[in-house]
Amino acid sequence: MSSARLQHAALGDAAEALDAYEAEEDLVRTLHALGFPVREVARATRAFRLRAVTHAARDLGIAQVLEIGPGLPPRSTPASHHLVQRHHRRTRALYVDHDPLAVTHLTTAYETEETGGTVRTVLGDLRTPQSVLEQAAAHLDLTRPAALVATAVLDTIYDHDHPHTAVQHLLDALPTGSALIATHLTHEHDPETVHRATRTLQIAGLPTRPRSFEDIAAFFNGLTPVGPGLVPASQWHPTHSDDQAPPEDHSYAATGLLT
Repeated sequence: MSSARLQHAALGDAAEALDAYEAEEDLVRTLHALGFPVREVARATRAFRLRAVTHAARDLGIAQVLEIGPGLPPRSTPASHHLVQRHHRRTRALYVDHDPLAVTHLTTAYETEETGGTVRTVLGDLRTPQSVLEQAAAHLDLTRPAALVATAVLDTIYDHDHPHTAVQHLLDALPTGSALIATHLTHEHDPETVHRATRTLQIAGLPTRPRSFEDIAAFFNGLTPVGPGLVPASQWHPTHSDDQAPPEDHSYAATGLLT
C-alpha cells in the first residue's frame, strides 16, 4: 500500500487514477463506505496547495519551494514549481519524500523539463529535519524566502516523532518573508467517522494522526496568518476554479508568514 498512490486514487481523476493499484482503489471505496469523504478531502487539499503556492509566489514574492511529501507528480494540475515559475524568472524547488517510488517518479518527470537544474527531488523524511535542512541548504538559497509546503503530510506523523519540533527546526533556518503552507486532518467535526477512517488507514499500513484545531494551530506558532488564518481547506481563499473541490471540514489549512 502506498500513500502516494492512495492520494491519486482518492482524487478520482482519470489521469491520476492511472497511478493507482487495485489495493488503493479498494481502500478508497472502503473509506467511502465508512462515510469518510476521502475524495472531497483529497480534492480540497490539492486545490488549497494550488491557491496557497500561487498566493505565495504572486503576492508574497516567494520564488523558492521546499515541499515535504509531495507524493507522485501531478498529472492534471501544475506542480508547485510550475506555479512559482508563472510569477518569477529565477526559481528553485526542492521536493523531499520518504517514498523511493515517489522520488523516482518525481525525478523522472522533472528531469525531462528545461529547468536548468533548478528543480531537484531527494529522498528524505520530516522526522529527521536536520537531514532535510542539509539537503535544502545544498540546493536552495536559504538567504532568500522560501515556501515550506507540507500538505497531507503532517497528519501522517505520530506524536512520538515530534512533528511540531521538526517543522519548527526547518522554519528556524528560513529567513524573514518565508511561509509555511500546510494542511492537516482533524477529527473535531465528525470524530466517530474520522476514528473509523483512521483505524482503517492504520490497518492498511498508512500512519494517520488527526489532530485538534489547537494542535494544528501550534504548527504556526510565531507566524503571521495570511488571509483567513487556519480554516477548513476549502475555505482558504476559495475561487471559482475549485468546482471539483466541494466544501468539506475534515481538514484544516493555513499559510503562515515569517515576519
